[in-house]
Amino acid sequence: MPFVFIAGVLFLIALTYFAKYIEDLSAETNDSETVKSEKTVSIRFTKNKNIYLDSLQIEVTALEEKLKIQFDGYANPTILLQVEKGVPVSETVTIMEIASKNEYKVILGVRPK
Repeated sequence: MPFVFIAGVLFLIALTYFAKYIEDLSAETNDSETVKSEKTVSIRFTKNKNIYLDSLQIEVTALEEKLKIQFDGYANPTILLQVEKGVPVSETVTIMEIASKNEYKVILGVRPK
């Protein structure tokens, strides 16, 4: 009988000790739920100077605002940049500057075989 009493007291002491760690873990879980998972969008730049954001044609001037809307609340936003042969490098650099300014990761894609 005294063994059960001592085990109960030790359990209560351990419970109060670990309670603060359990609360910290639940707080971390709630904070991480507010950040959405990673998001990747595709930007295709044709030699006719048309820009497509996930198959929707847009103007260069609207690109940055559209990207901000698409990536709002997502962690690690990524752009898959597909540029056709013949597009001036200066046009590509404009898109890369937008990505750099907003801290988006850029992956340069190539034409599939």
